[in-house]
Amino acid sequence: MAWAYIKDANIRAIWSPWVQNLPQLGLALVLLCGGWMVLHGHLQYWQILAFSLYLLMLQAPFMMLGQLVMMGQRAKASAGRIFEILDENPDIVERPGAYDLLEVRGEIDLNHVVFRYDNGAEILNDFDAHIAAGETVAIVGRTGSGKSTVARLLDRFYDVTDGSITIDGHDLRDLTMASLRANVGVVLDEPFLFSISIADNIAYGRPDASLADIRAAALAANADEFIVRLPEGYDTVVGERGYTLSGGQRQRIAIARTLLLNPPVLILDDATSAIDVHVEARIYEALRGLLTKRTTILIAHRISTIALASRVIVLDEGRVVASGTHEELLANEPLYAEILAQTAPAENA
Repeated sequence: MAWAYIKDANIRAIWSPWVQNLPQLGLALVLLCGGWMVLHGHLQYWQILAFSLYLLMLQAPFMMLGQLVMMGQRAKASAGRIFEILDENPDIVERPGAYDLLEVRGEIDLNHVVFRYDNGAEILNDFDAHIAAGETVAIVGRTGSGKSTVARLLDRFYDVTDGSITIDGHDLRDLTMASLRANVGVVLDEPFLFSISIADNIAYGRPDASLADIRAAALAANADEFIVRLPEGYDTVVGERGYTLSGGQRQRIAIARTLLLNPPVLILDDATSAIDVHVEARIYEALRGLLTKRTTILIAHRISTIALASRVIVLDEGRVVASGTHEELLANEPLYAEILAQTAPAENA
């Protein structure tokens, strides 16, 4: 797009002086010719004055007409881009005969999953794991090992290239999107907030939620503490993407939004990365009771997050290399100890 703006600026630089000065040149010509005719008795002075005023009155409408034509062309180009996006067919669609996911227990099976992007970059390779209903599991790995990809596959933002993912024995590709995403809640490390009130952001998945329910979810996410200090409390309108809030505040609101929805499967994708470790400890203390009632997957970097899990899955180059408790892996898996050693300095900073 940069070349289009440069070309637009060049055209404006060439033609804008002509467009702006042509009326003045015309007026000067009228005054010159009219003045000569007045001096020689062919016109009265009031006639040339009236003609000049008429000419000035016509300039503004014609200039406005040019502006309208330009705005129309811009609107036409912008509308074309918008409709191009609206008419784009989604890559992930429901199969014919897709059915709703009901009475979810939360048992998850990732069966020899392979995932690669359209450009051929392979992220997951023979990823195989079983997560029991109600279990809290942490997924740990180096940057780029495929941790966040697992979260996105479970909510079907992408489809697996090979293998399958099932919840309670149901292949995700056989389920309706609405029922899957109502039962699998994901809190990403970069949450999106809308330019509406904090209460409406938290209640986005449950518009009929009462203020008491919204506050309960905010308390569990340790967000109520800073919300009540804002000028308008829960009615405070945040900017687009939540730019008026800090990164940690946005993450806490996103956690509250997901907890209010109360999904039986909860995925926290490094959802407290921008939160101070002391605040994070209070959030997890409040979450401990809630996590026992659902299947939870923690995409983890911090030891404080891993401590919530009953089991840890270690990833390396897109596949599972080890699984066990924190203590077992620390004693028997060098890669796990190495990953924790790399994240410890950042956590202590």
